[in-house]
Amino acid sequence: MPEIYTAAWYESLKDILNGSEQVTAKAPPGHYRVLAEIKGDGVSPYVRNGDTKRFTLDFDDGRCTEYRELAEPPTKRDFDFTLQLPASLFEGIVGNQADPVKAGLKGDIRIVGDMRILIQHAELVNILRDIYVREAETDWPKGKPPYT
Repeated sequence: MPEIYTAAWYESLKDILNGSEQVTAKAPPGHYRVLAEIKGDGVSPYVRNGDTKRFTLDFDDGRCTEYRELAEPPTKRDFDFTLQLPASLFEGIVGNQADPVKAGLKGDIRIVGDMRILIQHAELVNILRDIYVREAETDWPKGKPPYT
């Protein structure tokens, strides 16, 4: 099992996405780039308070072409939208302790960019969450959420 936030973990998620017929069928046609900014919130043992992990999730006609952490903050105009959320919430989603749709509706996930794309493909968001829960194998060396 790859550890959360490692290159092997991102690569395994990319492979899982590309092996899913549901993702291929529901992903929007064309090229889309998503930037996720996972912000340390003082709760997560994986992202220090005040630090930010950034990763890109790129799709080309239903295939994930890139899923990796970025070393430097990118130019946001290169992305169709950006998701910003606390690390403990993201880890809760990965660990099946939080629902991303409910968190988004409550405002716990900030979305910057073309919201129409996300709204049109809300079913894909649920499919991605299900993939995290059912298929993504994650090692949690510092403990799994919920954190106490």
